[in-house]
Amino acid sequence: MLRNFLFLITTIAFQACTNQEHQEESTQNVNEPLQINGDSTGVDGKADKVVIKTFKPGHFYTEEDLETLSFSWDVSASDERFNLDWTNGVQWFSLDQSKDVGCAFGEGTRPYIHLSGGDRHEGGVSLFGILQNDSTIHVLGSYVNDVSEGDLLRAHNFNGVDCLVVLNADTTFKSVIVDANLDLGNDEDISVQKNLAGRWGDPHFGNEIEFFNSGRRVIWNGEEKQFHFESGEYEQLLDVFTVEEDSYYFKRSDGVQTQRFGVYEGQPSRLALYKIDKEKDDWQNLDYVPEYFDTEYLLQEPSKELSFEMFKNELKAIFK
Repeated sequence: MLRNFLFLITTIAFQACTNQEHQEESTQNVNEPLQINGDSTGVDGKADKVVIKTFKPGHFYTEEDLETLSFSWDVSASDERFNLDWTNGVQWFSLDQSKDVGCAFGEGTRPYIHLSGGDRHEGGVSLFGILQNDSTIHVLGSYVNDVSEGDLLRAHNFNGVDCLVVLNADTTFKSVIVDANLDLGNDEDISVQKNLAGRWGDPHFGNEIEFFNSGRRVIWNGEEKQFHFESGEYEQLLDVFTVEEDSYYFKRSDGVQTQRFGVYEGQPSRLALYKIDKEKDDWQNLDYVPEYFDTEYLLQEPSKELSFEMFKNELKAIFK
C-alpha cells in the first residue's frame, strides 16, 4: 500500500512540476503542509474542504489532527544532519531531495521528510516522518528494517561516527544506523567482523593470516594485500573473498575460549578455507557449499579494532 501511495505522490509531483500555470495557482508556503483535494486527485487551493496530506498509510491528517499530535516540531529545523548516505547493514538510503518530491510537498516544506533507497537487489526502501528539530525525526511509516511507526531517529555523533540512533517511542534504545561511507556498518564490514577478523594460524604448515575489522586488507604470511568480496545471484553477498587472482570460500566455526594471565584457553574458533576453481565450481549459486576444505586455521588472537557490534553496544549504554 505504501508503495502505491508513493507512486500517487510522485504522479502528483510530476503534474505539479510540468504544469507551470497550475503550479503558480497552487503555490504553498514552505512552512505549511501540502493541501490537496479530499479525493486525492491533486493540489487545489480553492477546494472547499482541504486535508493535510502526510505519509501515514491510509490516512489523511486534517490540520486539527496535526495540532493535536503528541509531539511538536520546529518549522525552521534543518535536515543537514540527515543529509548523508546511511546503512543498517543490509539496506542503504539517503535523504530524498528530488525535484518531483519537492514540488509535491512544496519545495523545502516542513515538517515532512522522506528517506529512500534499497538493498543489494532492488529499491523500494522508504521512510517517512516529521522533522521535529535539527536532530530528530518522528517516524510516520517505514520500510527500513528495525524502524517502525512511532519510533524516533536521533542524529548523533559517537566516537567520530555520524549515526542515526533508532529509539522506541519511550526513547529507549532500539537500533542504530550509521554513515555508509565508513568501513563499519556495511554488509561487507559486518561479514569481515563476524567471520574473518583476527589473527589466524595454520597448525600444520605454519602459515598465518590476519584480517582487520576495518577495511579490506589482510596480512597473508607477512605480506599485506587487499581483498574483496564476491557477489552471486541477485547481487547477494557471498561467503567468498578474492585476494589477487585467488578466490576462497570461507566458513567460521566459533569455539569457546577464555583469556587467563594473557593466555587464551579452551577450544579456539576455526576458519576453514576452500580455494575455488571458477571454471568448474558453481560458486555463484547462493546455496553453494564446497564438499571439502583445503585448509583450517585456528584463531590466535581476535581483532582489537572497533566492530559494528561493539559500536552498537557502546551506544546502547548511553541511550538506556
